[in-house]
Amino acid sequence: MPLEPHLRARIRSGLAAVPAADRATTYAISVLLFFDEDDPRRPVVHVSHNTEARVAACTPAPGQAPRWPIASSAAEARWSYAFWLQEVLAAACEAGADPEGVRLRDAWARAQGYWYSDEEEAADLDAALRRVSPLSGAFLGLLTSAVRGLHVSGEVARLLGRPVPVLIHELEHTDETADLAEAANPGGLADEFSRYVRSG
Repeated sequence: MPLEPHLRARIRSGLAAVPAADRATTYAISVLLFFDEDDPRRPVVHVSHNTEARVAACTPAPGQAPRWPIASSAAEARWSYAFWLQEVLAAACEAGADPEGVRLRDAWARAQGYWYSDEEEAADLDAALRRVSPLSGAFLGLLTSAVRGLHVSGEVARLLGRPVPVLIHELEHTDETADLAEAANPGGLADEFSRYVRSG
């Protein structure tokens, strides 16, 4: 199985794993990208969700100062991943949790010319990093295609009871995060999130 269909299947399994009691109040899905042991050759994905109840718990009362787990505003409580539940529903390309994904990811990275050996890294780190620098963008492209496909097929709406934005991001939100949200989610579904990100 190529990598993109595998990522789509793993994200789908995360959607299916949203607890039944949370489905009615789940307003967004997180597809978090990070790198195993900070190795740029090894992107990993965690799928999680957030609920209206969690937003309410993290939203400050009038005049209340922010102090963990209280955010500085209702918008921050809603859209900043720092305040989300962060309960991993599914993982992709993570050793132990998804060995097939690790195999597919590494084969993809080699086929695309992004991979370098530990020996090449030791000999010339700058050259190795130049080789791998396009990997993150290409991997984000695969995630975007996977999420868009889950919307187009109706699987997001079927599994959650309605269309819900699926947000592809790293720990820090940037304009690229908003771009990804808009590309992956049809019909303005992620517009509120994008406005929040761009306003920061």
